[in-house]
Amino acid sequence: MLIKFQAPGPWWSRGVQLLWLLPQAQVETETENWDLAVLVEEGNQELSLTVTNGNFREQRVVPARPWEYLQALFLMLSQYSLGPISPWGVLTGVRPGKIAAGLVDKLGPAKAVEELCEKWLLHLDNARLLVAAVNNGYPLLREKGLCLYISVPFCPSRCDYCSFASLPLDRWRGKIDSYVRQAAAELKELLLACRRYGHLVNSIYVGGGTPTALSPRQLEELLAPAAGWECEFTVEAGRPDTLTREHLAVFKDAGVNRISVNSQYPEDRTLAAIGRRHTAKQFYEALDMAVSAGLGIVNSDLIIGLPGQTPEGFAAVISRLAAAGAGNITIHALALKRGAEIRQQYLDGAESRAIAAAAYARMDELGFQPYYLYRQRNMASNLENVGFGLPGSYCYYNIASIAESEPVLGVGAGAASKLGRADSFISLVNPRDVNQYLARSEDLLQRKLNWLQVDKQSRP
Repeated sequence: MLIKFQAPGPWWSRGVQLLWLLPQAQVETETENWDLAVLVEEGNQELSLTVTNGNFREQRVVPARPWEYLQALFLMLSQYSLGPISPWGVLTGVRPGKIAAGLVDKLGPAKAVEELCEKWLLHLDNARLLVAAVNNGYPLLREKGLCLYISVPFCPSRCDYCSFASLPLDRWRGKIDSYVRQAAAELKELLLACRRYGHLVNSIYVGGGTPTALSPRQLEELLAPAAGWECEFTVEAGRPDTLTREHLAVFKDAGVNRISVNSQYPEDRTLAAIGRRHTAKQFYEALDMAVSAGLGIVNSDLIIGLPGQTPEGFAAVISRLAAAGAGNITIHALALKRGAEIRQQYLDGAESRAIAAAAYARMDELGFQPYYLYRQRNMASNLENVGFGLPGSYCYYNIASIAESEPVLGVGAGAASKLGRADSFISLVNPRDVNQYLARSEDLLQRKLNWLQVDKQSRP
């Protein structure tokens, strides 16, 4: 859908977030041909809003205040669409939990749900889900400490839906040993500085890419500086066809206590359709192997919106994962991004919503509770990503990173550091290109070491 959107400066940047909620929306400020036109004019401390497609036309005048503007535009677009354009109302950000947490602190859970529905225009089910995730996750946040993220950006192959900064393993094989040495050195210096300046490390998270695309020897070298560090320690083993017993032995020696083994949806027809080069049987074997290794919590990710899914089938997969020993199950909604091979959703909105409803109901039946939630643009049916876990199994790193409650030190290519406290974070991103990372990592490391020293000195 091509949308012509004209509005004065700040009103444009606020309103476009709502326009992007419309199916396959492309927004332009100047175009002769359009499917929908939205015009915002300002004068006398009022805003005049017009939404038209030639046959449909709606106009409203509201005070020139952000709240009234967003509510009016949302309702006008919903009237055009013959129903709410999103169950999340005007709450369009990636981290809706921040708003909900403030409301819960101020009003309590029940009143927070009411406020989210009445003022933010959320659907009741979404408001309840969000408040539940906040109630379960936010109390675990700590006043002191930081997290570390270690990037392993290599993958044996690229899935059709993937938009992450993953690099083909075969093409970069000649650089991997150098990369591992450099990343391990960076990790070692940062952990030594944390100990030297008294920074608590709450969580270490190794993500990708596919960390287990590295050999056990390479992963042992990479993780060695963190071995024995007493904190939550997670490794993603996202591709089950890369995980071996030797990898699991390395993880156990290093003190890893969380592992994620993913298929996205363990049905062979679905896996083939989305370019996953493994079978459902390989996934379940890898999951059983990970659970049997006795490392600690095992997570498994699923994605709503993939071909071949049904509500009944999705719920059955969840039951099988839980029976196999997965203590965490993260349910994502398919988000289409520029870097992905696919350009349109596999399922229609009603199908994705029905699957989500069945999935959440099954999680509740099995005793899994939501504990963190975030959203992205172009998600299947404007859904959400939700982490579910059995009590006592929640992933601290995910709670803290979505809440943006503490600093993060990024290690490796493409890893982002968030340096600072509270609402004053400064982002420092390592280059995604491995060659650039190897060339510049020492300078970027020094900036992080300087912050660790200065931050310690500035705190009582």
